[in-house]
Amino acid sequence: ALFGGIGSFLVFVPQIFVLTFVGGLLEDSGYLARAAIICHKPLKAFGLTGKSFVPMLSGVACAIPGIYAARTIESPIRRWLTYFAIPLMPCSARLPVYALLIAAFIPPTTALGGLVGLQGLAMFLIYFFGIFVGLLVTALLSRTKIMEKSKDLPFVIEMPPYRLPSLMPLIIRSLHRSKLFITKAGGIIFTVTVVVWVLGYFPNMGTDLGASYLGQIGHFLEPLVAPLGLDWRYGVAIITSFLAREVFVGTLGTLFGIEGAEENIAGLAENIQASGLSLGSGIALIAFFAVAMQCVSTLAVLKGETGSWKMPAQIFIGYGLLAYGFAYLAFLIF
Repeated sequence: ALFGGIGSFLVFVPQIFVLTFVGGLLEDSGYLARAAIICHKPLKAFGLTGKSFVPMLSGVACAIPGIYAARTIESPIRRWLTYFAIPLMPCSARLPVYALLIAAFIPPTTALGGLVGLQGLAMFLIYFFGIFVGLLVTALLSRTKIMEKSKDLPFVIEMPPYRLPSLMPLIIRSLHRSKLFITKAGGIIFTVTVVVWVLGYFPNMGTDLGASYLGQIGHFLEPLVAPLGLDWRYGVAIITSFLAREVFVGTLGTLFGIEGAEENIAGLAENIQASGLSLGSGIALIAFFAVAMQCVSTLAVLKGETGSWKMPAQIFIGYGLLAYGFAYLAFLIF
């Protein structure tokens, strides 16, 4: 539990450092200012600003550096809306989940005369769906009465000349950002990881995850996932994925008796197919993970940036309900 708890948030530190460094290179070179101007007009239609482009782009890799990058947005309203959009960007942690579900339910065939693979097309549609929902949410929120009455700041940006960035200040800034993540979010992530580990290890000392406290919680919550055609095993995997979305794959592998499921996604996909899970349930899971806030790290960083749990709680509950609604609709359709 201790090593897992520490490792669960330290694994993000290299990503934060690299993304902050690359983003700093683009910013200090003068490129990002021009990209923000280009993106301002289309993003304005969704209640965002041109400066939201960089945080949202970073969010495709990982939401954490995207949230940090939103500090450059002077307008509190647009920064607040950007915070709501970033978690819906299709981050890299979702990829193992999508890869597993696509392998299990989408045949490896082609369409349009062999020009497009169905599995690749499915991955593209999933990415598009997440970005579309993110923009739709911000567009709706920006048109509420509370947002319309709030004072906004005009979009003003300096157009710097193109120049070569200085590397040492960028390295120092990236190290500082990585340190902030460890100090602000590390404690919360560590605590949640240890609690989940304890629930999964006791009372049978980890011999059977299904008989652990975590498994009992999964059985208790089974009525919630049953309308989606899922059983308690998927409920347990969804709970553990709150640590990190990709944990969903490893948990299902444990419950299906497959060691190293993260490296043997094809074997786990075959077991899911053999279990009789329907296409509708698989699409429902994809829709759920595309929208749900299943990342304690992102919530912890949001709490650090906003200074309270109000916004993280709103995002967690709101996106959870929205994800369940999309999942249930997908199950009915497919």
